[in-house]
Amino acid sequence: MQASPCARFAPLAGALLLFLGGCTPPGQVKPEAAADPDIARAAALTDAGEHAGAADLYRALAQRFPDQRAHYLRQAANELLAAGDQNNLNAVLDELDSLQPTGRERVQLDQLRAEQQLLLGDAIAALDAIGVHPPQDPDLRQRHHEIAARAYRLSGNMLESATELLALDALQTEPEARLNTQRQILDTLALLSEAALTRLQPTPPGDLGGWMDLALAVKRHGQVPEDLARSVRGWQLAHVGHPALPALLDGMVSRLKDQYRHAAHVAVLLPESGPYAGAAAAIRDGIMVAWYQQDAATRPELRFYDASDATQVWPLLGEAVAAGAEAVIGPLDKDAVSQLARAGELPVPVLALNQVPLDTRPPANFYQYSLSPEDEARQVAERAWLDNRRNPLVLVPDNEWGSRVAAAFRARWESLGGHVAGEARYDDRANDYGDTLKQLLHLDASQARRRQLERLFGEPLAFEPRRRADADAVFVAGRNRQARLMRPQLQFHHAAHLPVYMTSHAWDGELDANEALDLAGILLPDMPWIVDTDKNDPLSRDTLVKSFPAIDSAYGRLYAMGMDSLRLLPHLARLQSATYETLDGRTGQLYMDALHQVHRQLMWTRLGKRDNKVLGYTPRLDLPGAELRANPPPSPL
Repeated sequence: MQASPCARFAPLAGALLLFLGGCTPPGQVKPEAAADPDIARAAALTDAGEHAGAADLYRALAQRFPDQRAHYLRQAANELLAAGDQNNLNAVLDELDSLQPTGRERVQLDQLRAEQQLLLGDAIAALDAIGVHPPQDPDLRQRHHEIAARAYRLSGNMLESATELLALDALQTEPEARLNTQRQILDTLALLSEAALTRLQPTPPGDLGGWMDLALAVKRHGQVPEDLARSVRGWQLAHVGHPALPALLDGMVSRLKDQYRHAAHVAVLLPESGPYAGAAAAIRDGIMVAWYQQDAATRPELRFYDASDATQVWPLLGEAVAAGAEAVIGPLDKDAVSQLARAGELPVPVLALNQVPLDTRPPANFYQYSLSPEDEARQVAERAWLDNRRNPLVLVPDNEWGSRVAAAFRARWESLGGHVAGEARYDDRANDYGDTLKQLLHLDASQARRRQLERLFGEPLAFEPRRRADADAVFVAGRNRQARLMRPQLQFHHAAHLPVYMTSHAWDGELDANEALDLAGILLPDMPWIVDTDKNDPLSRDTLVKSFPAIDSAYGRLYAMGMDSLRLLPHLARLQSATYETLDGRTGQLYMDALHQVHRQLMWTRLGKRDNKVLGYTPRLDLPGAELRANPPPSPL
């Protein structure tokens, strides 16, 4: 991943810290400046991660040594970038700008401005800041490609990001730096689906095509170390002369060997009766479908346990482990999941199929995986933000589910620096949402002004209500019925031009003619198994529905969850090692956070009157954040 600004500093014996092309060489620093003890103190604070304190010292040095003012201000700016301190960063960059830099120093300032825009999540502004053409200076040229790669990745353009990283790799000479960059290339391409890596293959393939083939090989064969090793050998024969370092290829296989955990005996704890029985049956069928698809020689032994009584989850887990279980899928009931989450220690890895709040770090062997509506709401916020929406309206049902979804959207939106323009709740049992929409869109205020004017003039006035002008998008949470009613009513109430974002709950994956008319234009995220079906895939939705007609029911997505739950088990340690480690799943690109919760990166679709348009994955905004840049992780491969 992209190195942090602070990571580019290294203490030099009694001298300055050099930034990649951003610092004045030691020979140009006056002796009295080089001897100042605050330089060593700033370096120590940088090493300790105290970037705000280091920035303060560099700003003080800039005042004490006017001849080196720009140099120390750039040092301070890099520390403030690492600290995420926007207010002080603005002040320092403005001070640098007041010096009217030219030539190399102007390029350095432009690059700092670009880094600031990346910190704000604005990829377009970052690219504008650095310009199209890289500078000739080797160090500044490298930094240009680093910034461009991060910006393209943030905007969702993974191929352009990888292309910039290829250019960076060609400029680097240190083996360790090249290895880090090449890991970033694979990390970036790994965020593309198998279909995209195949469809976007350049002609002739060249170096980029070789990298895409390698990423594809990892996706297809990266589940079993022996399969990956065989695939990498074949890739080497097909791409003789490719710049991929041997250390990268060897490390991919050895790392998978270290983290791959094959369980020969898997216990599945699912209820056979009660409110979760229908959902459990769909998950169970999905597990069996995935199990039959595995090679017979490596299939785990599966044993199912009735977990209908949530209070008995501990004895049931003990029984399964005593019978030889090396890993557990389930339970599904939230009360049972909560009991395991509070456990001090679990004897084997447990992949719970629901999600409960965690106040502290969970037991080492405890993982949570669910089709979380909150995750979808957060991804809606990220998509709207990247679509340059800044003042969304939020409309959710007046119930506990709606409150959870609204809170998740709002929290993510505000963390990105946005402001929710308005929020309203509707009765999900009603058919007419007119009053709620009038209030949310401020149409009631417009009508009140008309009545006031009519009283003033004493006669009726020609009038067309006007909705609020500040809103630029609407996030609506609701099921299919509410979505079909809501969209036409938004249009009727003068909000036809506002883009509407919904969660996957708005449809079941298919639209009849009437539904298409009501929902056309809506943007929503959903699992690849729903929106990107491959008719030649034996596990595709279209194929499986012939054997499992219930896939078209309300439990349809849970079949895909069952398939992914079995596939996840060997990869839990790998996903746990870093948040950007991913696994291509039927329910999304799967990754794990620090609390061992598995999240899904979903595919975006624009619903249409005739055909739906699959827009692809929205980039994960948690990856390019300040925290990640300050602590660049190792490669997932």
